[in-house]
Amino acid sequence: MTIAVVGTGSCGRRHLANLLSLDQNDLIAVSEHHKIDSLVVNETTIPVSHDFDALLRSSGSIDTVFICNPSSMHIDYLAKSLKADKNVYLEKPVAVNLGQVANLKDLVRSHSTTIAVGHQFRFHPHLIALKDKIESGTLGQILSVHALQGEHIADYHPGEDYRQSYAARNELGGGVLLTQIHQLDYLNWLLGPFKDVIATNQESNSLGLDVEENVSYLMRNQEGVVVYGHVDFLRRPKHASLTISGTKGIIEWRYYENSLTWISSDPQEEPDVSYEPLNRNQLFCDAVTDFLESINQQRNPRSTLIDGVNSLAIVDAIKTSIATGNNTQIRVFDELS
Repeated sequence: MTIAVVGTGSCGRRHLANLLSLDQNDLIAVSEHHKIDSLVVNETTIPVSHDFDALLRSSGSIDTVFICNPSSMHIDYLAKSLKADKNVYLEKPVAVNLGQVANLKDLVRSHSTTIAVGHQFRFHPHLIALKDKIESGTLGQILSVHALQGEHIADYHPGEDYRQSYAARNELGGGVLLTQIHQLDYLNWLLGPFKDVIATNQESNSLGLDVEENVSYLMRNQEGVVVYGHVDFLRRPKHASLTISGTKGIIEWRYYENSLTWISSDPQEEPDVSYEPLNRNQLFCDAVTDFLESINQQRNPRSTLIDGVNSLAIVDAIKTSIATGNNTQIRVFDELS
């Protein structure tokens, strides 16, 4: 399998390193913006192309594409890859809004290649265990859900000017909602589909950015369960957690503490705490392994294009609610339409 990785920033280099570790050695890096001349990853020299269109036109040169450039470019590179009948691993988000996605429906329907979206939290052992508890009824009736995600944007890539990053710039598809769309995706995976949301943002603009940096929302699923969620670019120290309360007990996941705690409503039962040593990169490797296996096995990956579109639909609804101050319906997609 020959794989082209579009984008040579931190995300693209991570995928190149992980692909090498998975014995995928036939790799090409695509650097159309910075046009770097050479690239060495884990002591391996990676060929570099400055022209993605020419690479696609080269018959048989590649059969799989990883799209790791800024969010605003994702949909264009996905369209080019599909027209050339390539399998695609698309970093999140799939696009910056649903309007961009609408133009893809005929293209997706007319091509049978495999598309996965980089929602690696679907591979976290604690979230998998939490999903099992929800689906088995261990929690009983769900009463409340709290999802929190906060990290100062300057700490994403220490030593770099965060104001120049894609996450900080509207024209590159930045903002905390798209950057931290992982939270919305795993909530949708665990508890969705969701039908409506009301949201607000704190307009302090302390970072001096032209994107949203501090958002809270209340979202309701189709069974009537209400989720309180919060994401921001401001919090120090960083924090990510999910707490679900049910009639039979409470379960709390704390990402950076590597813990999953179950507290039964039966006072005779002792709390059960499991620890999973944090290996963030393993989540990326597991997501890529699933994608490569889905190509070979001709099955859907765990995170599909439609999953990515549904996460984006929630972002769109949250932004509409912030702009209007109103409760907003969330579109749910079974296919692109």
